[in-house]
Amino acid sequence: MTLAEEAPLARAAALVRSLRPDWRDAEAFYARRSEALAAIRAAATADRCDRCEAHALRERARRLEALLRHVGAELARHRRLLASARPKPRRCRAGPNPRQAALPLAEGLPP
Repeated sequence: MTLAEEAPLARAAALVRSLRPDWRDAEAFYARRSEALAAIRAAATADRCDRCEAHALRERARRLEALLRHVGAELARHRRLLASARPKPRRCRAGPNPRQAALPLAEGLPP
């Protein structure tokens, strides 16, 4: 496995371990030191780590939150559907109902 294929923190550790001062070629030393510092900064600011357990837990939590939002939306949709399917109570109108037959009570009574 090469340094580029290793995890960022392991790569930074390997660069720091290989760092030795060289008084004959100071520019090469400073270049390796800058590369080690850049690797350490990249490891410190890395958003995700594909191999670590915390990343797997964050990914699972993200998926569960998405599932929870989906189930909540489905529940709201089903509640709306149930509310629209329920028969609404009918109110009686004031006055005579034209569909109801009128009883002839007033006919046949003496005045």
